[in-house]
Amino acid sequence: MNKILKGMSIVSVMLGCTVAANAENTEAKDGFFRRAFRDMKESAKLQHQIDRANFQATKLETKAFYQEQKRLSKPSVRSAAEKERMQKELEAANQRVAEAQAKVDAAKK
Repeated sequence: MNKILKGMSIVSVMLGCTVAANAENTEAKDGFFRRAFRDMKESAKLQHQIDRANFQATKLETKAFYQEQKRLSKPSVRSAAEKERMQKELEAANQRVAEAQAKVDAAKK
């Protein structure tokens, strides 16, 4: 009987050490999880701010595009923009003609 009690006391001492070691590990794990969840919370807040800023930017860009298209839908504005575009194309074509004429003249000499 003494041998059994002695064996049980040794087992209980070993289990006690294991329980104490597990308690220390649990505290370390609790700290780990607390830090991990705090980091996730901060990350989620930052991501939310980024999403809100991107949404606001997209909303304003869409509004600006709409206003620009609305302005260009007026015939007087559209024809003025078209004349300006045609004038630039004409200037570019005249420049190409002048360059080509210079090459022809240089080739004849």
